[in-house]
Amino acid sequence: MTNDQQGTAVLPEVHVAAYTDPGAYAFEAIKLAAGANVLGFGSAIGKSFRARLARVSLDRLSIGLGRSSSSLTLSSGVPNAHVFMFATEPFAARRISGWTVGHQHIFHPRPNDLAFATTPRQPGPSAVITVPFDLLAAHGAGDTGLDPNVPEHDDRLFLAPEVHRTRLISLVNDVERLAREEPWVVQMPEPSKALAGTIMEALLACLTLGAPIRDRTAPGRQREIVARLKRALLERPEEMLSLPDLCAEVGVAQRTLNLACQEFLGQGAMQFARACRLDHVRQKLIVSDPVSTQVTIVAMQYGFWELGRFAQAYRLRFGERPSETLRRNAAPAGLRQDIQTVHAGIA
Repeated sequence: MTNDQQGTAVLPEVHVAAYTDPGAYAFEAIKLAAGANVLGFGSAIGKSFRARLARVSLDRLSIGLGRSSSSLTLSSGVPNAHVFMFATEPFAARRISGWTVGHQHIFHPRPNDLAFATTPRQPGPSAVITVPFDLLAAHGAGDTGLDPNVPEHDDRLFLAPEVHRTRLISLVNDVERLAREEPWVVQMPEPSKALAGTIMEALLACLTLGAPIRDRTAPGRQREIVARLKRALLERPEEMLSLPDLCAEVGVAQRTLNLACQEFLGQGAMQFARACRLDHVRQKLIVSDPVSTQVTIVAMQYGFWELGRFAQAYRLRFGERPSETLRRNAAPAGLRQDIQTVHAGIA
């Protein structure tokens, strides 16, 4: 669902699908949070894989539900909206951006940021509700239970009362059933608006009457470490900084830096630094003239001297060869696609 900047409703949409490919499911599962950017996924555990998902837009809400037979690790860019994530059945706790999230919790990740999640070995189904900022703000901080003294861009974890959480889960399960069996119901404007209002009421009850759990010291410090690392890489994009260099820039020991990166990025500091340099290469190729630009020169500009390994890493991360990215610019400027960074590799 696309958030309407003027506050008007969007046309109801329904998407239901089943999967046997963990990669295809991972990409769609990330996008259950409307507007989320796909960054990566980890391999599924198990010989066979089965999954299904449903995504429905109801008035100005977006409701997504996913279920898979095997564990996955997912990394994504959180959309610039309120996102609420919760389990629809009891299951072992999962880790999301340094937080331990159990089935009794509702997790609210920082908008417009990165998130990394690991599901338990036997994952349970989960739901995602995406709410535009202005829609939630209309209810006021007192009604939503969101502390106005906590910045909008902090994670929050709510311990939702069982009775209200059960009602919310029942409603989103009804949405999934309708999407599968009677999609025409949720595609009609009036039923869609009524159902969205009921779900919003149930969500607000969970937030208002639930106990918000504030950011703890360890995750908060680790997040700041990752933020300093990102700033350092942004300021020196063409330098192939070593791990000691990165530690000096951030001001922490190697073990501390790598632990923070594993919690919030799902990879070590050097892996993340290389991924950032690959992103810079891609952006440079997207805007360059294919006639006068050489992929080799651009790769070396960003510290990739082993060209065979560079080409392999590039294709793994973006799903195409660097020459293919560059050739796309042979089309007239008005026909070029706005390319979005997508990491299709195994984390």
